[in-house]
Amino acid sequence: MASSNSNWYGDLPPEGRRLAQVLALLLMAGLVAGAGAFTYSYLISGQTTAKTAISGRQISVTGEGKVSVRPDVAAFTAGVVTQAKKISDAQKENSERSNAIVNFLTAHGVAERDIKTLAYGISPQYQYFPAPPCTAFPCPPQRPAEIVSYEIRTTIEIKVREIAQTDTLIDGVTSAGANEVGSLSFRVDDEDAARQQARAEAIADAQAKAQKIARSLGVHLVRIAGYYDQTGVPQPMYAGGEGFASISLKAAAAPAIQTGEQDITASVNVSYEFR
Repeated sequence: MASSNSNWYGDLPPEGRRLAQVLALLLMAGLVAGAGAFTYSYLISGQTTAKTAISGRQISVTGEGKVSVRPDVAAFTAGVVTQAKKISDAQKENSERSNAIVNFLTAHGVAERDIKTLAYGISPQYQYFPAPPCTAFPCPPQRPAEIVSYEIRTTIEIKVREIAQTDTLIDGVTSAGANEVGSLSFRVDDEDAARQQARAEAIADAQAKAQKIARSLGVHLVRIAGYYDQTGVPQPMYAGGEGFASISLKAAAAPAIQTGEQDITASVNVSYEFR
């Protein structure tokens, strides 16, 4: 019987004893490392709490900026709607008109990349018949609806980079075959410079507001503690709200187009630490 004073690994062979000693040392090292990690975490947590308390001394303001620019790009849609008893006849007329519109546009300097087909669809047109009078049960069946023709609709979007040509192009596409013209809009092709200027004005506005508040409180601004940019992407302006809903194929010259100005705005939230 082994003595009670012997080590727990006393009965192990020499190789087993060495392995047991290595495992014991690794266990002790792990305990020491865990204690160190806990202490470090506690210290970091304390520092974070202290920083949070300091950052609570802040003034947060919203700055606004606006730049008005004149649009330099226009866009509108030209639609061709044809109808015939046979699909082939409606397609032929639609293709001829659509090709004539594209030829007119390219002849007047509109690049192919600025001419895009947005939609093309074929819709059967039905004739519906009233239900026959019913004087006795069962009632006679109602005559089913019949297809009497086919309507084909093509919609082309045109981007006008020479904005002064907008009037001429709208008038020209109707003469070339479009019987629907709409969605006239204006925008700035390169908005980056104007947006940056609006953002700079918004930041200056925020700083002026923060300084005014600081003077009222009798404190001094130290540094910027936070910044959030809410500047959005401006939406294109549409002529008359709805644009040109419809212009007849045989309409007179298109009305003069007035682009007006487009407002590009910026909004920023800035937080300042103070003392």
